[in-house]
Amino acid sequence: MSSPPKAAPARVDQFFTGAETRFDRWRSLLQAARAWEGAASQQRPENEKYQAVVSASVAELRQWEDFFAYPGQSLLKTLDGRIASGDAGGTARLVQSLSAALLTHSYRTNLVDWEGEEQSPIGFAERVPGAGEETAPHRPYFEVLVVSPARPAAWSELAQEIRKLRRPQDKFIYEPVFVGSFEDAVLATILNGSLEAVMIYEGLSFASSHHSPVLREVLTSHLAASGIYANSGQYGLALAQGLKQLRPELDIYFLSDREVEKVAGDTSAACVRRVFYQLRSLLNCILAFSMALATGMTPPTSITCRNTLNGPMGTFHALPIARGKSIFKSNWIRDMGHFYGLNLFLAESSATTGGLDSLLEPTGNIKVAQEKAARAFGADHVFFVTNGTSTSNKMVEQALLAPGNIMLVDRNCHKSHHYGAVIAGAFPLYVEAYPLRSIPCTGQSPCTRLKKPCST
Repeated sequence: MSSPPKAAPARVDQFFTGAETRFDRWRSLLQAARAWEGAASQQRPENEKYQAVVSASVAELRQWEDFFAYPGQSLLKTLDGRIASGDAGGTARLVQSLSAALLTHSYRTNLVDWEGEEQSPIGFAERVPGAGEETAPHRPYFEVLVVSPARPAAWSELAQEIRKLRRPQDKFIYEPVFVGSFEDAVLATILNGSLEAVMIYEGLSFASSHHSPVLREVLTSHLAASGIYANSGQYGLALAQGLKQLRPELDIYFLSDREVEKVAGDTSAACVRRVFYQLRSLLNCILAFSMALATGMTPPTSITCRNTLNGPMGTFHALPIARGKSIFKSNWIRDMGHFYGLNLFLAESSATTGGLDSLLEPTGNIKVAQEKAARAFGADHVFFVTNGTSTSNKMVEQALLAPGNIMLVDRNCHKSHHYGAVIAGAFPLYVEAYPLRSIPCTGQSPCTRLKKPCST
């Protein structure tokens, strides 16, 4: 007779990939819940041991779920209640429903997932985008990190206030995620890829309630190097700077109860998009990040292309750039046009009469797109290329390397890196990899073993 599986120890700052680690824990919880359900149905004597494993798995999973809007504290409380009451079947069904919603992201558009309605054993059905009738335009889902010194008991009320400010005309759906400390804000930013905006209140504490000694050691030393101490209580702007380094694409808003003009004039607040007076500015802050996200969702190249294809245009008569004439008038391949649709061929154009921008000297939509990309990546400038990754690698290495420079490069890297070094006149020093015998994979070298420069 098999014994119940053991839950992994709780540690939130040791993982390889945050999203996969979270999903692995949900799958492990589902496996434990099903094992408990089976033991309960057969009235096995070790039923309580299975129940204890499920309870421990949920407790460990809470180390991660505090940083995500879904399933949220309400559904997790319902799950805790079912485990405490010994409802093995109800626990398994609820865990199945929650894990399926997380795996398929159905909670982003399906309100039933937030109400805890239990689904079928499968829990979901894949829907092909565009395969059915769309009754309403798609509204992207994202989450807002609210870093607040308020007591956790008040977070639920504040979340309801934020939800009331959502408007039917919004182009997206957002949900708040609350944390109360510097460390938790960093963890949330690292773990939760759905975050697009951050609201930081003054008066934060530093330490997290989660077990994260490695993160604490790194952050404490970083703050000490910046002249900020763990008991100073002035972490707001330091947090904004740190989050901007971790995720340059985030829009960060600072809510201060001091003289906001002084905060806004501080050089350390350059990473903050806007500063608000926190006692009266919740609505203004919501409107600010709503406007910022709406602006960011406007793709300049796509809009220009749509405007171009909807107007008359003269083109050269070549198959790919004849606006579909050679396809739709063909006696043999007109079905190709019906398969791909008219817009695909209207967008192919050789017109140089204006409207479409140039990669060589962008002044219109491409320039705006490059500026937006630079802000998202935290770069000074971004330049688009259409040559593919290989040529892009050569361009980067020719920009960074001078003749006679030495470049450390993995022996197993793509050949474009070798070509880039040769073209730049640099010397590649190769780092050897080693095989991982237990799995069919090659690992990086634990030490730097350098070869002589190749003769080419």
